[in-house]
Amino acid sequence: MKKNKIFPYSLCLAILFIVAGCQKHTSAIEGYTRNDNSFYFKLLALGDGNDHPLPDQVLVVDAVMRTQADSVFWDTKHDAQNGLYIVLSKNELAHSCNPYFLTMVEGDSASFYINPKVFFRNYFDTVVPSFCAKDSLIKMDIKLNQIISKGEYNALKKMMEYRDSEDLELKELKEIDAYVSKNYPSADFDCDGIYMLEKEKTNSQPIVMGNRIKIEYEGFFLDGKAVDNTKQELEFIYGTPDQLIKGLNIVIGTLKKGEFVKIIVPSRLAFGEKGSSNGSIQPYTPLVYNLKIIDIK
Repeated sequence: MKKNKIFPYSLCLAILFIVAGCQKHTSAIEGYTRNDNSFYFKLLALGDGNDHPLPDQVLVVDAVMRTQADSVFWDTKHDAQNGLYIVLSKNELAHSCNPYFLTMVEGDSASFYINPKVFFRNYFDTVVPSFCAKDSLIKMDIKLNQIISKGEYNALKKMMEYRDSEDLELKELKEIDAYVSKNYPSADFDCDGIYMLEKEKTNSQPIVMGNRIKIEYEGFFLDGKAVDNTKQELEFIYGTPDQLIKGLNIVIGTLKKGEFVKIIVPSRLAFGEKGSSNGSIQPYTPLVYNLKIIDIK
């Protein structure tokens, strides 16, 4: 009888030691400090600023956001070229990174690990997306560029809303020209402004309106970052509205079964002056596409 009582007790002690060890391992990230709300913070570099922000001010930061597998899903370079604006609030100090922000000065760089539910609620006002569903933490690296007042922030927003679209279109054309000159100096654009960078021809069946076609495509920004993480396949009846962006539809109509092209699509034939609906592609963004006609039925 004694053995039957001692064995479960010993087993319980062993389990407790294992669990305690695991909790210690998972609750600490080397080099980071952790607060009571499971926010992890690490100062990466010191800036030359003097003043700390106040709870009613706004931070202008460069930011890179990563999944737990270290895959970048959002960064200011591609998704918010004017920077990420973080509005500090006295009411949110206990449920955000604000206590850490208040210790920083202009020029500081820092890294955070944040619970996904809190992260996406605070920074994107949404629930955790599927690509982060299994993550227990989200990593966010920032550099604090500027501390501004809420009045300055509101004025800046107005100015950005009314900025001259012609300047942005000119900037886009210069970016395309620089990319082509560096990588494909002999390439030229057609009457729609689409650049044909590469083409593999076949003598197969041409595409006509009403054909059911199967295509494979992948999109990139001019700096090489992928729009999606994987190649996309799509089967549809050619001519059906809103299946693809206008630029891809135009090019598909010139191709035959088995042909491959690499093209630049200007923003006016892609996501235009408003960008994509989910914010992943900014306004006036040209895109590079690899496109192949897999089948025609």
